[in-house]
Amino acid sequence: MKRYAYINDDESSHDLYCANRISNTKYNFLNFLPKNLWEQFSRFMNQYFLLIACLQLWSLITPVNAASTWGPLIFILAVSTTKEAWDDYHGFLSDKKANEKEVWVVRQGIKKHVQAQDIHVGNIVCLRENDEVPCDLVLIGTSDPQGMCYVETSALDGETDLKTMFIPSACMGIDLEVLHKIKGVIECPVPDKDIRRFDANLQLFPPFIDNDLCPLTIKNTILQSCYLRNTEWACTVAVYTGKFVYSSCQGHILMHTSLFMHAHICFFFFLKQ
Repeated sequence: MKRYAYINDDESSHDLYCANRISNTKYNFLNFLPKNLWEQFSRFMNQYFLLIACLQLWSLITPVNAASTWGPLIFILAVSTTKEAWDDYHGFLSDKKANEKEVWVVRQGIKKHVQAQDIHVGNIVCLRENDEVPCDLVLIGTSDPQGMCYVETSALDGETDLKTMFIPSACMGIDLEVLHKIKGVIECPVPDKDIRRFDANLQLFPPFIDNDLCPLTIKNTILQSCYLRNTEWACTVAVYTGKFVYSSCQGHILMHTSLFMHAHICFFFFLKQ
């Protein structure tokens, strides 16, 4: 499947693709408790200890005090729930900071500050040296006469060496003032997890160039969370915006089970005394 990013067109892509709002949280005030409990008891070991705790409420089949199981179970669930709430809240604060960060965007030929969450596919985004890249971008101009820029990708691949990126041949020799008014379309694949490949085509509309297609590769892109280095400025086009990814804050099952068993044994000996 293909998607089309219409350059410098404020209307064509707004309804087709999402804005650049980032959300790495998986809870809200309404669904936190039920969703968290569902995830907790989706684990087999929690289901097992819940069953044991329920059976211990029946005094005819067990001589053990039910509190020896219910106490550690409630304690472990409370600790895990508190940790997930804490991590999710800090994720919310991090998302808020990233979404509200101001970036330079060209709209209707005018360069203006907007929040990163308001970037749309096809917007022209202007980066300055040491700026963090707010979304996946295609280069169309740089301050370097040879059309190069340097990008730090350590946030993606852990490599500290700077990567050299290039503007496509169709944009060579275009002045910055003209870039702010450029029109065209980028035909690219739908988003995927492969950050080492980008097979797309750029077509600029007259009077900038004829209707020939210009191929684009990963060397013509700057990915989100990278940094522009050793380059005074870069002019780019947003092609992929927004993301919704959350990472589970739950501990490993083995560690969770060991902690439960340790608490269970300690609580049992406490009741025996």
